[in-house]
Amino acid sequence: MMSIFLLGVLMFFFYYYFFFFFIFLGFLIFNVISWMGLFVFVDSYVFVMLVLMMLFMLGLIFMSELDSSLKYLSSLLILFCFFFFMSSSVMMLYMFFELSMFPILVMILGFGSQIEKIGSSYYLLFYTIFCSLPFLFVYFKCYYFFSYCFFDFFLSWEMFFVLSLSFMVKFPVYFLHLWLPKAHVEAPTTASMLLAGLLLKLGTAGFLRIMGSMNFVYNNFWVLLSFLGMILSSFCCLFQSDSKSLAAYSSINHMSFLLFAFSLIFLSGKVAGMMMMLAHGYTSTLMFFLIGEFFHVSSSRMLYFFNSFFGSSVLFSVVFFLVFLSNSGVPPSLSFLSEFMVVSQMFSYSGVLFFLVMIYFLLSFYYSVYLVVCSFLGKGFLDLFVFSVGFSVPLVFMMYNFFWWSMMY
Repeated sequence: MMSIFLLGVLMFFFYYYFFFFFIFLGFLIFNVISWMGLFVFVDSYVFVMLVLMMLFMLGLIFMSELDSSLKYLSSLLILFCFFFFMSSSVMMLYMFFELSMFPILVMILGFGSQIEKIGSSYYLLFYTIFCSLPFLFVYFKCYYFFSYCFFDFFLSWEMFFVLSLSFMVKFPVYFLHLWLPKAHVEAPTTASMLLAGLLLKLGTAGFLRIMGSMNFVYNNFWVLLSFLGMILSSFCCLFQSDSKSLAAYSSINHMSFLLFAFSLIFLSGKVAGMMMMLAHGYTSTLMFFLIGEFFHVSSSRMLYFFNSFFGSSVLFSVVFFLVFLSNSGVPPSLSFLSEFMVVSQMFSYSGVLFFLVMIYFLLSFYYSVYLVVCSFLGKGFLDLFVFSVGFSVPLVFMMYNFFWWSMMY
């Protein structure tokens, strides 16, 4: 098994071979649960699903991206994220969590088009550093006996808060979210797709890893924080004029709902949160891909210039329509199924919360439908790249295919 893996690392500079090798490896992980006692370990099929989602995104980037440097950086990020999802040691978890920031920083600084990219890189760097150093402090105080594969450990509320702070930045929860819209607006399309579809999943997967040590006495704090994020980021979405910024705040919106699903102490809430991770990965990747395709043609990301999609390309308009409806949680998408599971469990937790969630659903549906209505009609003609948009159809299929996902649980 180790020789197969080393062969894959050697294929790194031939990115198409690298892509097909990781597809083979993703299916191989289903059968082999541990690799000869190495730090690579699969403790849940969820992480296998995330690896397969990662491969769908990598395939879309390889087929649509023209710059080979961005393809190499994407492959490097995929390699780091693969190790993060499969690591059994907390030290390896932390190391690959931090290493994953390096390719994104290079993409933003090297391929961003505006001078504000320097400020957004500072935001990304300093948010990550200040919230990750306490993680190392807790790890040091545990005398390196800190492992989640072999036994459960219990920490005080303060220690758990410090431990989860580094993952909360990558969620990102509201109040620690400011780096995300800035990084998205300055990043190229490929970096935005990876940032929304993959880097945010590192925060959620890391939080899922350490949830075994969570003392649920104080979980009302997480519920309150997630509700604040859901409502406030929905209102932020309503006032955005830049479509990329709207998609970034929409990601914060969904991640707050995911934190709420994890904070409910139900198995179905955990399963729904995992499905929401997968749904958001496909949806947000396609949102940034389609907005980037429009930007390459029109040199504008403003909502007021989003028009004439239907007269220009029917395929583009249908895919755009499906993606933004999935973003608002319309059946039969995977996001609808996960949100329905969370809302149905919420009644047993608190009936009052339902009215707040109703406000969240109303706002999220409004800004998604507003963008769809703006984009369809118009008299102009845009020379949209129909073939590159066609590459996104497999991701749309995975986004609406909840039967296969539900079989895994």
